[in-house]
Amino acid sequence: MRPKTALPIGCGMLALLLLPAAVRGQQDEDIEMELFFAPAETVTSASRHDQPLSHSPSPVTVITREEIEASGARTLPEVLRLVPNMDVAQVKPMWYAVGMRGGTTEASDSLLLLVDGRDVTFEMLGAPLWTTQHFSLDEVERIEVIRGPGSALYGANAFAGVVHVFTRRPGRGQLADVSVRGGEHGELELAATSSFTLGPCSLLLSTGWMRRDLWTGRDSEAHDLLRGRLRSEMELWSGSLLTVEAGALMTSGRLHADVGEVDLHDSVDLFSRVRLEYQNLLVQASHERAYIDLDLGLDLYYPPLKIDLAEAPPIEGTTDKVGILAQYAFELPFNRLTVGVEYVFNAYHAEAFVQPDHREHRVGTFVQDELDLAELLNELAGTSLPPLLLTAGLRYDYNSKTRFELSPRAAVVFAPSNQHSLRLGYAHAFLKPTFFESSLHIKLNPRDVDIDELDVSNPVLDNQTIDSIDLGYQGKFFDESLELHLDFAYNWYRHSIGFSYDPEQMDYIEIGGVRIPNINGGGFGFTNNTDGTNGHTIDLQVVFRPHDDLRLFFTTGYRQIFWRDSGRFSSSEPVLHLAAGADLRLPSGLSLALRSFYTSRHVRTMGQPQSILDPMVRLEVPAYLLLNARLEWRLPAGPAQLRAGVEGFNLLGTRFRELPGFTQPDQPDFGGERLGRKVVFFLRGAL
Repeated sequence: MRPKTALPIGCGMLALLLLPAAVRGQQDEDIEMELFFAPAETVTSASRHDQPLSHSPSPVTVITREEIEASGARTLPEVLRLVPNMDVAQVKPMWYAVGMRGGTTEASDSLLLLVDGRDVTFEMLGAPLWTTQHFSLDEVERIEVIRGPGSALYGANAFAGVVHVFTRRPGRGQLADVSVRGGEHGELELAATSSFTLGPCSLLLSTGWMRRDLWTGRDSEAHDLLRGRLRSEMELWSGSLLTVEAGALMTSGRLHADVGEVDLHDSVDLFSRVRLEYQNLLVQASHERAYIDLDLGLDLYYPPLKIDLAEAPPIEGTTDKVGILAQYAFELPFNRLTVGVEYVFNAYHAEAFVQPDHREHRVGTFVQDELDLAELLNELAGTSLPPLLLTAGLRYDYNSKTRFELSPRAAVVFAPSNQHSLRLGYAHAFLKPTFFESSLHIKLNPRDVDIDELDVSNPVLDNQTIDSIDLGYQGKFFDESLELHLDFAYNWYRHSIGFSYDPEQMDYIEIGGVRIPNINGGGFGFTNNTDGTNGHTIDLQVVFRPHDDLRLFFTTGYRQIFWRDSGRFSSSEPVLHLAAGADLRLPSGLSLALRSFYTSRHVRTMGQPQSILDPMVRLEVPAYLLLNARLEWRLPAGPAQLRAGVEGFNLLGTRFRELPGFTQPDQPDFGGERLGRKVVFFLRGAL
């Protein structure tokens, strides 16, 4: 059954979820009104436990529930535009390219995406499917973004940073929540959540359906998604918490990846998770299985002679991902010592590959010590120093596909008062090669030339690495109505993986006296770049609350990457991000939110490929301005909460173009035409 036929079922589910929720609601509304845009005070992701934001050893941006709602965003990447130095570009109806701090926008594999502590990276592509998850934004309580390397705690792919999404827990918030949203370009979304108690268990049930028709012509596919999730929590004994969760998702559509334009046909994704927390012990196990049916859209074309060499066949198969995590924290005098071990198993099966079965084992062990130097000195010397915190950690990762990696980090945080803190830190992180970079050996459907398989794999690829030194400051002024976050980082990038060829080692195919490079011969594939790349980033965030019902914010991020050629800096890529907004709540129940986002970048190359040896073309957005306005009206309805409103989006300046891929960039740019303007209406009810 295709998702687009499931609308009547989805509507029935929405109505059903409202049945157990007719008791409480006004109390939750009163609490929410009091906490209108309250600042986040604690974070969890930076050290794997709750700690004050001012004591975090890593630069962290927290996006709260209220900020998500006010943003008007309906996808996770759209919310992440609020993060300084975050690159977000919508490429296709169901695909966003997301990067941060030194990765270009197509480097979506440089960020690790966690959902309630579960790694949701789609390992075959080496990146998260940002818009294809088992939750809607209505279920997200907060998002924590580590802006900088995070491999010392989280291992592979926490290269440029970590995005950690925390979803709503059972027994908290409204008993039921239903939303309907739709507007221009065929966008329609239904979502419902119900929380109730069944014996000793607290349960949360959510379901949703979404359809998007953003493009026409060449991109005729829409994005369909049908999902469901059940989460339960139970106290086994005093102080313990057992969480059991399962979900299913079915989707189809068109997405963009580094290998090309991908058509996704009725793919199903199932996951389950068990988590036990007791005092300082945490044990979690998860399993995810995806049934995939996709067409890579990988066409090998030789433009000078207008010859179609071959095309990649559709890929049908399964992927399995098993993750196990165990960690324990020792509470010692003056410090906290956290140790843990993590195991990840990945398996892929697809008949389109010459070797249909691939397996990967990853083991990571980590240790982290958090020492309160001021408390220690105060005890030994009788001083009265303000908090001075030292965090040091080390993680060892073994991967059956690549070499091992050691990821150290260290940070010192000095907090002379409750309103000010300084941070100095160092971190090392790595990005493992993707499946297509290290193991691509695929069967082909030949066209004009007898080529029956493609092998551009390089089994000896090293991990990409980054070393970063960062300096940060956090401060509160004017009775804490003004918040300031300022961060600077300098980064060293090594062993970046890219597609390259060596004409001297290449084999050729003779066609009518013309030599065409043999893609299965030597000198053709993915390699590590021996030249290093350096860069620096500056992040600034200012939040001002002059009144309880008014919030103003401004963020900026600037970075510049210096590219080396034969040991010398030959070029640079400066990128500037600006974001500003205002949120106002009126006594009449009206709320107004305004957002503006501006990005300006230097484009290094632009054009169309001249041969099969030059398939990757950089077509990034040199500059654009995105405006967003949202008007919401809260309607009195007794114990229920009703919200209705409208959202408007307007893209000004240079329109989006396609990002790199095995495609022809001279095709009509339907994406840029359709993204120029969008109006969406929404209605939401809660009990």
